[in-house]
This record gives sequence, structure tokens and C-alpha cells, in this order.
Amino acid sequence: MMKSLVIAASLLALAAPVGAQTAPADPATGQSSTPKAKDPNRMICEKVEEIGTRLGGRKVCRTSAEWDAARRAAKGQVDDWQRQLTSPGKPAG
Repeated sequence: MMKSLVIAASLLALAAPVGAQTAPADPATGQSSTPKAKDPNRMICEKVEEIGTRLGGRKVCRTSAEWDAARRAAKGQVDDWQRQLTSPGKPAG
């Protein structure tokens, strides 16, 4: 349970900086240098920090579609936990 929570939190933390990045506009055409539709087969490598180790993190390479699916799954898991913890029929503790 705790491992799933750590994985979900780390994936959500990684989602914000990656999603905020945009490609610079090409000065000659004024257009963005990347196409509007993302290629789902494009490989993306990210460094994933591991909690509880001094050795840093590890490099994880996945396709764009796999990263999106992992982020959706992590968000769904966090939403489920929040829904379970705030349901009115359960006593706390």
C-alpha cells in the first residue's frame, strides 16, 4: 500500500514539470517546432527519484503513450484513496 502511494505521488510530481514544457517557436515561421499531435511512440526518458536511498534515482524510458497511461493510473489511484477516506459512511480510525 505504501509503495503504491509513493509511486503514485512520484508520478504525479513528475507530471507537472513535463506537461508545462513547450517547444520554442521557430523564428523564421513563427510556428512551434513540434507538431500539434504528439507521436505516441516517441520515447521519453526521465529520472525517477527513489525515496530512501542516497544513490539518487534511476532512468526510466517509456513511450509517450505509456507515460500518459501511467499518469492516468496514478491519478485514478489517488482519486480512489481520497474518495475512500472522505466517504461519509466510514468511521475514522
